[in-house]
Amino acid sequence: MGQQRVITNTHVVDVSRGQLIENRDVYITEGKISAIKKHKPQITYSGMEVTDGTDKYLIPGLIDSHVHVAIGPVKVRMDDQTPVIYLELEKEYAERTANLLIAYGVTTARDPGGLTEVTVGTKKAIARGEILGPEFSVAGSILDTLAFENLTTTVKNKAEILAEVKRQKAAGVDWVKLYTSLSPELLKAGIDAARDNGLKSVSHLHTTSWTEAARLGLDNIVHIIPGSNKLLPEAKRSEYEKFEALGAIAFYKWFEYVDLDSPEIADMLEAMSKNKVTLDPTLVPFHAAFFGNKNIYQSKAELQYMPEAMTNNWKTTFNFNLGWKEHDFTAAQAVWPKVEKLVRMLHEKGIMMTTGTDANNPWVVPGSSLHDELEVLVKCGLTSTEVLKMATIHGAKLIGMEKRVGQVKKGFEADLVLLNGNPFEDIANTKNIETVFVNGKPVNSKAVLEKLKR
Repeated sequence: MGQQRVITNTHVVDVSRGQLIENRDVYITEGKISAIKKHKPQITYSGMEVTDGTDKYLIPGLIDSHVHVAIGPVKVRMDDQTPVIYLELEKEYAERTANLLIAYGVTTARDPGGLTEVTVGTKKAIARGEILGPEFSVAGSILDTLAFENLTTTVKNKAEILAEVKRQKAAGVDWVKLYTSLSPELLKAGIDAARDNGLKSVSHLHTTSWTEAARLGLDNIVHIIPGSNKLLPEAKRSEYEKFEALGAIAFYKWFEYVDLDSPEIADMLEAMSKNKVTLDPTLVPFHAAFFGNKNIYQSKAELQYMPEAMTNNWKTTFNFNLGWKEHDFTAAQAVWPKVEKLVRMLHEKGIMMTTGTDANNPWVVPGSSLHDELEVLVKCGLTSTEVLKMATIHGAKLIGMEKRVGQVKKGFEADLVLLNGNPFEDIANTKNIETVFVNGKPVNSKAVLEKLKR
């Protein structure tokens, strides 16, 4: 018999059925849950490491389906009088991100795009035990027609797309990330190349609409901002086009012009449902932008764990609401209820959604931001039970790990989080962490955070 641990007298959170299984002993052997039994006070646990779970709640490790580890400050330089946007990559940031995720109970994650050598390298380093972090499923460099140094690979045709997908497959990616400027034809080429190479496709869409992408066979859409004017009522399209070149202002303008009860949106929802397209809405970065004048995210204590170079970059150079005036914030906040309504519509249509954060984008701190995402989703009108399922079972299904992670269940990996409050009663209790277990081994979250504090 291998190394054994038991978490005694805990309340097991059954996310599949939305029920508590009270007063249970959860046995862990060699990193997996080997048994779940009714607690009996007279039992002794000789030869086992014991964690007292009395009056505590045991949930599966949380899953963040949108984390960026290949990250650093976003900057602009001039090359022969031509502006070049680039990421100033810092090797230390990937390890810091991985550590933060674990400290906040995120034991599985997906990175949907970044410099291939960094995303794959981080995934492999964690698997080898060199870095404390969640198990990762990753995409590599993002395929786009536009250049963004250290983030995208520029592609102009089907042959270039296929060649890049093959390179990334050989490097060890799990996903192919397809970006906003790709036409339906190029998006289709990327989807086909991914599938032909045994990979999944994920896209941040704009030029191609969600409806078109669903019918082309895309696996996963990211971000709650559809953006495409093809989804607007025809009479509003030319007016919206005036704002598309204004960056993040287009995010809220799209919601000003959209009619969520229109035939265009009904067709989009039907196409997504019929073709089983999943969505990673990443509400937090947009909520942080739309409510940026309220100082909600900019004042969070968790920013002390971020490198100063990153937070300074968000203040001065890279921010989704940089340059916004008060009327922009007023307009953005006025349409936020439409964002919430779209989330409810997607949920009611049965479209599988996961909990992603776009971590390491402006004001989105890895790990802690997932708990923000859960709370924002509940404010959209979903129940805590539904949101917790998104953060566990749905995330596991998205990345193909549903047979081994995402539930507190016999035979599953012992990636677990012991909470001091019932998350079914209040989703904010997911932040009230007592202990995180990675493959059955407890992690001292407070010690990890203390080490990362600046």
